[in-house]
Amino acid sequence: MKILLSGGHLTPALAFIEYIQQNHPEVELYFAGRVYSRKEEKQLSREREEMQARGVTFISFSSGKLGQGNAVSLLRNSLRMLRGFGQALLIFPRYKPDVFVSFGGYLAVPLAVAAWFWRIPVITHEQTRTAGIANNLIAPFAKKIALSYQETKEFFPASKTVITGNLIRQEILKEIKEPPPWFKYQEKKPLLYITGGSQGSEVINATVARSLNVILKDWVVIHQCGSPTKRRNYEKELQRERAQLTKAKQERYYIKPWINEQDLAWIYTKATAVISRAGANTTHELQVRRVPAILIPLPFSHNDEQYLNAKALADTGGAILLPQKDLTSEKLIEALELIKKQPMSFRRKLAKADDYKENAAESLFKLAAEAANYKPT
Repeated sequence: MKILLSGGHLTPALAFIEYIQQNHPEVELYFAGRVYSRKEEKQLSREREEMQARGVTFISFSSGKLGQGNAVSLLRNSLRMLRGFGQALLIFPRYKPDVFVSFGGYLAVPLAVAAWFWRIPVITHEQTRTAGIANNLIAPFAKKIALSYQETKEFFPASKTVITGNLIRQEILKEIKEPPPWFKYQEKKPLLYITGGSQGSEVINATVARSLNVILKDWVVIHQCGSPTKRRNYEKELQRERAQLTKAKQERYYIKPWINEQDLAWIYTKATAVISRAGANTTHELQVRRVPAILIPLPFSHNDEQYLNAKALADTGGAILLPQKDLTSEKLIEALELIKKQPMSFRRKLAKADDYKENAAESLFKLAAEAANYKPT
């Protein structure tokens, strides 16, 4: 069987690839993805590098974004979407996949339509508690729609939906005690992990930069700041801020554009707290690994999906929801103090709310195999 993969949510796609390579090595995998996550700013995406590391054939693919910007950018994106559909039409006869598995995102839309055109079955996975724009558009072309949460069923035709749960990379679940070689700090202070996702968050980075002097009195900080763009280099900017600190505080502050999954597993094992956006995959990982978090949802996400992710975790008592409009240094430090005083209380509440489905990747693979009439060996 040949499976073509694509979509805006990379980490569940990686978990799916990991499951297939470990359990069904006879299956051929292809991934259609971006070279740049922000093309205009020349910000390299992680997709090609991650596929190359796993020996998966990477197909460079681009398309227009959905529902963003003014009339001019909407027209430009519509033209790019049409061009993407034309490119997608050529991919299927060239690589001859038996099934297309989508992980949402604008990139997957023209591929799903092209798959339907070529009579290739489409399976799409929705990670959030609502329905993304892309999956709303893909749904009519999909044979099955895999969902992470029961409450998402209301957004899609009941006959097509299957609850598989969200997919988590197995490496992330490991309790890793040995720190990465780049982490040298020895003193006993609680570890704080800060992330704005692979692209980074300008708002989080700027607020943290203003708060470093206070935060670093009590915390050791690992700050995943995002890959550089043509316009900004967050790592260099934060290194300049770091240079203004005392030597003791500099030694407590680690800046990384990207954290690989093995290092992230160690961070989740050791971290007392996390400051993060509230993407579906990050919030799910935090819940499963029982790491207390301050969640700052992206305010412009479709259907407030990041707010819903953050609220679901905050409602368990295992996280603190801090809307971006309320984000200040003072409120961030106040929330950190609350977690530092009672971290085990946060962890216990996360443990009670754990809804991790261990066989999510297997369930999704079965849907793909059934759609392709494939009987695994």
